[in-house]
Amino acid sequence: MTDSYHLDELKIALDPAHPGHSMPPAAAADARVLDVGCGAGQTLLAAYPERRTFGMDIDLEALRLGRTLTQSVEFVCGRAEALPYRSAQFDIVVARVSLAYTNIGQSVAEIQRVLRPGGTVWMTLHPFSLYRDRIRSANWKGRVFLAYIVANGLCFHFLARQFRFRGQQESFQTEAAMRRTLQRAGFKDIRVDRTRAFAVIAKV
Repeated sequence: MTDSYHLDELKIALDPAHPGHSMPPAAAADARVLDVGCGAGQTLLAAYPERRTFGMDIDLEALRLGRTLTQSVEFVCGRAEALPYRSAQFDIVVARVSLAYTNIGQSVAEIQRVLRPGGTVWMTLHPFSLYRDRIRSANWKGRVFLAYIVANGLCFHFLARQFRFRGQQESFQTEAAMRRTLQRAGFKDIRVDRTRAFAVIAKV
């Protein structure tokens, strides 16, 4: 992702009137918050601007940009499938449009591990409609990759499994598959909100 992408995302995060604006829940003043797939920290900066928070991403360039934007976020490079934190460290874990690029079963299990009892996860996901709309305008190479994403999403929905393609991981998600995945990982009170995005919130 380019710097301009992350800066545009920050503008959206700061603009409640933007149709792409979708923010995690408010947190108590002493809550520890982690953003998995934080990019340059745009969600943390918009949702929790006056506290120390934690952001993790695999993209080193995004993390470097984030460090020029704020000193209130503790940025770390890592993968959602193997979070570089001890167990029961956080009260809220945020994953805004990041889990779609991971092995979701492993990522959700890791999120459950680092949450404290009673903790909350908030995530936004990729519905099938996102890729359906892209297929119409894609060239043949794009359609090959989109076919992989659709197949991977179907595997996740029906078999709770995913696979990589040319070193990449991406899939669409369904409400039913996410509920099953979260329940297997030990989450409860699972709620889905499709007001602006495909958002899921659950508690440990």
